[in-house]
Amino acid sequence: MKTTLKKYLLLLLPVSCILLLGIVSVFFLNRPAHVVSQLEVTVAQMPLGISADEADAILGTAPDSISEMDGVLMSPVTMLTASNELSRKYGEPETYSLRVWKRGDVSATVAVDSEGKVAGRWTWFE
Repeated sequence: MKTTLKKYLLLLLPVSCILLLGIVSVFFLNRPAHVVSQLEVTVAQMPLGISADEADAILGTAPDSISEMDGVLMSPVTMLTASNELSRKYGEPETYSLRVWKRGDVSATVAVDSEGKVAGRWTWFE
């Protein structure tokens, strides 16, 4: 090969590798972590203070499971168990009925207080 062709190849190879890495990085950094499901949208738009029956009607079905838990709601989307030391900073623990729906790899929990009203709601995916 000619010397000038070797120089161009030696210059073009690293530049093309850097461009390829840049394109791959942009692709992976800008893609969504996951597609938002209808369950996530429905739970996020659910108003607080409605009854458990109204929450069931909004979600369209009865919950897949119902359990009781003592805890403290830090916000409508964050709950700490009563055994967590941080919970004391946010108030006295209360007993909540946790109603859980599962659709595919997405689960949703609606926390209902002792008055039967929705006090918190959140989703997660596995």
